[in-house]
Amino acid sequence: MPRITRENLAEVVDGIDWDFLQKFVEVGGKQKAELDRLSKRPPSSSSHASLEEQINSRCQTALIGFKMQEMAGGGLTARGPGAGRFPPVQGGMLDCLNQLKKIVIDDYNASQRSQRTVNYKKIPVLLKRVRSLLRIFYDCQIGQKAHPDLLLCDWPQVFDVGLELHKIALYLSLDRPRLLAVMDGAGAEFETFVLEDPFDVGQYRLIAQALQEAVAKDEEADDDDRMDAGEVESKAGGDLAAHLMGWFYGDLHTALILNEPDGNEKEKKWARKAMKRLVFWSTNHVMRDVVGDSLTDAMKPIYWYKEPLIRFCQAGGMAALIGDWVNSSCQVLCEETLKDLPDECWENQTKKSLAAITKELQYKVAHESSEIVVTPIFVNAMYNMYRHYGISPFSSAGRQEGRDDPVLFYYLQHRIKKEGLGMNTKSDWRKLLQNYVDIPKSAERRYHWENCTISIKWDCLEFYGCNNPACPEKKALMDLRKRRVRGVRVKEVEDRLDKWGSRCPACSACGETAYCSPTCQKEHWPTHKPICVKKRKDRKK
Repeated sequence: MPRITRENLAEVVDGIDWDFLQKFVEVGGKQKAELDRLSKRPPSSSSHASLEEQINSRCQTALIGFKMQEMAGGGLTARGPGAGRFPPVQGGMLDCLNQLKKIVIDDYNASQRSQRTVNYKKIPVLLKRVRSLLRIFYDCQIGQKAHPDLLLCDWPQVFDVGLELHKIALYLSLDRPRLLAVMDGAGAEFETFVLEDPFDVGQYRLIAQALQEAVAKDEEADDDDRMDAGEVESKAGGDLAAHLMGWFYGDLHTALILNEPDGNEKEKKWARKAMKRLVFWSTNHVMRDVVGDSLTDAMKPIYWYKEPLIRFCQAGGMAALIGDWVNSSCQVLCEETLKDLPDECWENQTKKSLAAITKELQYKVAHESSEIVVTPIFVNAMYNMYRHYGISPFSSAGRQEGRDDPVLFYYLQHRIKKEGLGMNTKSDWRKLLQNYVDIPKSAERRYHWENCTISIKWDCLEFYGCNNPACPEKKALMDLRKRRVRGVRVKEVEDRLDKWGSRCPACSACGETAYCSPTCQKEHWPTHKPICVKKRKDRKK
């Protein structure tokens, strides 16, 4: 679809296939219900299923996601340049996957029957080859370049690669003796590949990340800068190499975490490394964008069981659980998990993990509704954060807000500090959060304004401050904006802008609008009167 502008909006709308869109929504609704069902903890009877049946069941989430991608023409349907060769070319993707399956599945099974030796040392070599071919394919696809090894990318659909890696990893993660045999037999190279090698993020995603960070730090960054950074990020989003490896890594790390060994020091070391990496991958926004739902899918067993869940949250993974509740293929599972979350999960949080938690909660409010804050999950989160860590995480989150974030944490810490609120019970928090839901629009705008960068204040002054469109001070500031030179800071002018945006008193009758002077309020009264009267009537009901 072309980029939508005011000029081409009608043309774009006319070009939409509405029948397809309706069908996509209908199918998506059914698939979402199936994903919700699959994300739930399997019944105890499932433990009697064969290994193959368990693996097929666990792969259903990936298959449903692919069906939706297929309908939308997503990147996982991409055909390899070397597809169609038979037999598969030696050293190509299909050859590597076939060798991996033979070693992990067939050779291991045979060794259990006849005590024969299996050459596990080839596994890390083959996995590195798989990773390399995925990287070559996506770098060439995004950069529109050629590479001699492209013909070794011989998959019919690139999703097949991720699915096969998922199955191989599930054979290991659901059969612990097999996993330990491979971890021991494949040696240090495999341990390094799984537990130490940096995740292959890709150069285009790294460039996009650096650009986004530069824009975020630049107080003078304007909408054009943010749009340019967004376009680079969108292009980099086509790199799915890491996403396809995500199942393999996620499955193995989850398996190493689930059953923490009692006495074996080697297995304890593996579990510690796996926990550290999984927490980082699952709570880092860049990594989550890179890996996507493949990691969430692999991590489901951690959310199913109390003991690994507590260890994961205490190690810093709480933000991952909340983030998956905010937006993932396992939202229902995470919601149920958060409803019954043991209090121990809130222990041992660090400044870094608390910052990640508050960021996810902010995101939830920003993309749903302020009403979400009075739900039991939110109330419990606020209560436990304050009970364990005081006002500090709220103050930090309030300072980090930007234009698109909710004013939630700024409001909470402001009220608690200003009024000396005790906040000792969940009832106290429910009341304060309900007050947040009910804050007037004028107060909400003022909180937003106080957390905007100077560039955003200049760009968006039409949406803040005095609600009188004919406000002379607003017009004067808009004239100053036209003459403003980027990077040239004039304190007197900026103080004038700040004062105008943050000190406009609200309408005393409804609180929905604000004015910089009685004159502006009087001029705007004919327009504001119907709204004001309605608001007052609504309050009396």
